[in-house]
Amino acid sequence: MTRHASDEEARELAHDLNNLLTAIIGATDAVLERLGLDPETQADIAHIREGARRGATLVRRFRGDTRVTAAQRGLISVNETIRASYRLLGHRLGPNVTLTLELAEPSGHVMADPSQLDRALLNLIANARHAMPDGGTVVLGTSHREVIVAEPLVPDTIPPGGYVVVTVADTGIGIPHDQMSRIFEAGFSSRGEAGGTGLGLSSTRDIVRQSNGFMSVTSVEGRGTRFDIYLPRIEAEAATTGTVLLVEDDHLVRRVAERALHRAGWIVRCADSAEDALGILKELACDLMISDIAMPGMDGVALARLVLTRQPGLPIILTSGYERSAEDDAIAAVVFLAKPYGQAELLAAVARITREPEPRRSKP
Repeated sequence: MTRHASDEEARELAHDLNNLLTAIIGATDAVLERLGLDPETQADIAHIREGARRGATLVRRFRGDTRVTAAQRGLISVNETIRASYRLLGHRLGPNVTLTLELAEPSGHVMADPSQLDRALLNLIANARHAMPDGGTVVLGTSHREVIVAEPLVPDTIPPGGYVVVTVADTGIGIPHDQMSRIFEAGFSSRGEAGGTGLGLSSTRDIVRQSNGFMSVTSVEGRGTRFDIYLPRIEAEAATTGTVLLVEDDHLVRRVAERALHRAGWIVRCADSAEDALGILKELACDLMISDIAMPGMDGVALARLVLTRQPGLPIILTSGYERSAEDDAIAAVVFLAKPYGQAELLAAVARITREPEPRRSKP
C-alpha cells in the first residue's frame, strides 16, 4: 500500500510539473515572437525556454519513461517554425558568429514535427559553431525546388518532386574530403581532429527521414559547409479555422493555449471542467475540441467518448501531463498531445486533425 501511494504521488507530481512547463514554454514562445526585443532579453528568454524543455526531459526520466513517443507530425509552415526558434538557434552560436535568415516567401508547408525540426537545426547549428572557432557567419534559409529527375547527392539521392529546402551554410573550416563519406555514420565526430563537423548528423538524418525528407551536404575546405534538408512540399489550403472548445482546468496552461489558438485564427471558448464543456456544447456547435485528460470530476477520456456519441466525427485532441495509457489509445478518433508542448506543437496537432480525411486519426 505504501509503495502504491508513493507511485501515485510521483505520478501526480509529474503531471503538475508538466502543466507548469507547458505554461512556461507557451509564454516564452509568445514573447520570442514579439518584435523589438533587445538581444540580451532574447537570450534570457531563450535560456528560460531551453531550461523548460530540459525540465520536461528530467520529468520523463524521473517517471522512468524512456519510450520514444510517436512524432506529433502535422502541416506546418517552415518559415514560421524557423522564426519561432530563430533566437534560440542564434544563441547557440555565441557572440562571435552571426546568424542570418534568408527565407523564401511565400513560406512552404510540410508534414513534420516542429520540435523535431528544431532539434535537427540545433544539431546543424552546433556543428557550424564548432567549425568556426574564430567566428564567422551562418545562413539559415529556405527555398523551393522542383526536382525533375533523380539527383544523386551526398548522402541521399533526391527523387523527383516538389520540395521545401532548408539550408544551413557556414563560413567555417570545411569538411576534409576523406571524411565526407563517414560524417553521417552513427557516433562519428571529426571534432577531435579538425574542430568541427560530424557530431549529431546521424540523428539529424534520422529526423529528416521521419518526415519523408532527404539531406545533402557540400563543403570546401577552408571556405565552409552547406547542409540542405529536402522536405516534400504540401500545397496548403487556407487555414482551417472555426470555433474550438478548450477544456483545461489549469488556468496558466489554458491562458497560453487560448492565446496561441486565437492568434491562429480560431474563435476560442474555454471550460475548466468536463461538466462546464458539456454545458457549452448544448448551446454552441464547435469545430474542434481540445481537452486535458486529468481533471476533477469527469476526465477528458470520458468526455471525449460522450461528445463523440453526440457529435460523431468531431475532431478531438486530448492532452496530458501523464504518460499515455491503454485507455487513452482506445479512442481511435482523437490525437494525443503530450505535455509540455509549445505553440508550434499545439498548432501542428490542430493542423493534423483538422486536415486529415475520414476515416481519420488511426490509432497511433
